Amino acid sequence: DFAVDFKSVFKILNKIAADTSNIKVKMTEIDTKLDAMDERFDEMESRISTLEEERSAKMADIEKKLQKAWDRVEDVKNQSRRKNICLMGLPEGVENGRPIDFLKKTLPVLLDLLGGEDLEIERAHRSLAPKPKTTQRPRPIIMRLLKFQTRELILRRAREKQIITWENHRLAFIQDLSKEVQQKYCKRNLQDCAVKYLMAYPVVLRIHHEGQWHSFPTPEVVEVFIK
Repeated sequence: DFAVDFKSVFKILNKIAADTSNIKVKMTEIDTKLDAMDERFDEMESRISTLEEERSAKMADIEKKLQKAWDRVEDVKNQSRRKNICLMGLPEGVENGRPIDFLKKTLPVLLDLLGGEDLEIERAHRSLAPKPKTTQRPRPIIMRLLKFQTRELILRRAREKQIITWENHRLAFIQDLSKEVQQKYCKRNLQDCAVKYLMAYPVVLRIHHEGQWHSFPTPEVVEVFIK
């Protein structure tokens, strides 16, 4: 009986040894596969990192090109407005549907221009914003002069007179620039004057002046306030 039991024990030990050997083989295979997976993961991480760097570089290049294209568009827009003047403060409807005739008659008187001088206004119209209520600010009049020199003359005379009124309504003559350029000028002027300001949503410029905050929906209104 002892011999039989001894043989049984050896059989069990041999089986355990064989199973252990198989387990070691499997573990070796698993280790090999894990090492291969680690290498693949490292390769994938390297490729992803490279792709991200390439994407970042491409995005930066695209943003640079878009900004350059936008600057060109802004330049073209402002070049097309070189002969334009924006007249602020004139009450709605005073031109009676004939803004060119009204301006040709009124501007020489307001700006002390030489009598009989033809301003050669190519076209004039109110801004395309909805017509305001009587309690709201009137829309500006955009006029386009035939000659750039005439535009410069009007702006120079307006600067010299400083305060210009029409029937107790204070007027302002400013360059017709794009909103983006106007905002840059406004911010620069405010910084030069050491005035606090912030941009609120929706796009509204708020200026802190003499202990109070003032809100301005358009750059044109800010220009008038600064002057």
